[in-house]
Amino acid sequence: MTVRTIRSFLNTDTPFLANLWHEHHAVFHSRSACPISVWDQCILSKPFFHANELAIALDPAKKPVGFIHFGFASNPEGSNASDSAAIVHKICIAPHAGEDTIAQDLIEHALQQLRNRQATTCTALGSTEANAFYLGVGEGDNLMGVIAKDSRTQRWLNLAGFVQSRPTECWELDLSSFRPPMDRTQIGIRRTCTVGRLLDEDTHGWWLSSVLGHCEQIRFNLVLRSPPKVESEIMFWFPDPTIAGVDSSVVRLWLPSVPEEDEARERFVYLMAESLRQMQQERRRAVRTFAAADQQRSITLLERLGFRSVEHGVVFAKAL
Repeated sequence: MTVRTIRSFLNTDTPFLANLWHEHHAVFHSRSACPISVWDQCILSKPFFHANELAIALDPAKKPVGFIHFGFASNPEGSNASDSAAIVHKICIAPHAGEDTIAQDLIEHALQQLRNRQATTCTALGSTEANAFYLGVGEGDNLMGVIAKDSRTQRWLNLAGFVQSRPTECWELDLSSFRPPMDRTQIGIRRTCTVGRLLDEDTHGWWLSSVLGHCEQIRFNLVLRSPPKVESEIMFWFPDPTIAGVDSSVVRLWLPSVPEEDEARERFVYLMAESLRQMQQERRRAVRTFAAADQQRSITLLERLGFRSVEHGVVFAKAL
């Protein structure tokens, strides 16, 4: 199939986008869905969404056959969009014989646009360090690159010169069976620290608030009692349950760096355990989080708390 046109997003395109998403994900039997309501409330409403960063491929009959969403990732501080680190947020193509050609046309269109804007690197399709769209919507919440079973997207990125840069894992905890770790060290920490839930839960900068604008956030911090000091903080989030078409039954954990020093790491374990216990008391079903395969301290912590690996992925990267 020959692509005659690649054009930018129009307001009338949401039904086509929802259908292309469904057709793309049905190939690898994914349950991920992005209906019109989710497009409108979770993606197109973002203050940093630009129509010219969502390109749609049309066949000779002017029928949409695929799309690519691209732009810039967050900066290292997580406070704004980067001015050089680009990202392919999503690519979906209806299955047919000419899909590889359409994918290459869309990817090259995106990369040329990004080069014109002085981008120096490009990531696909999102990671814990670089993200902006589709959190709570895409496979792996768009935080673990391309999931293992999406072989079509992996093939298209390889053909476009992207290389696998970092393997990732999705970890999940069934809260019905959660038991906080309890040993002499943890008992001692409970006497010297307290864990509190923050009431003002959405004031951590405009970028993160915008990225998670379609989600509810819950934060906890660890406070040392003597002298009083906030040592660390973690955040849980989940899509707004009032938005039709998103899964809000699983709480996501935004996992920060695990401390290197033994005593601080044990206090962080206490913060995690106490926060998970409170999630359990609120009758949440499960907690999901993501880590790169080389983050050994994080993986050891997750295994200690009872998380298990449920999905694998890989982040792709390309120098522009």
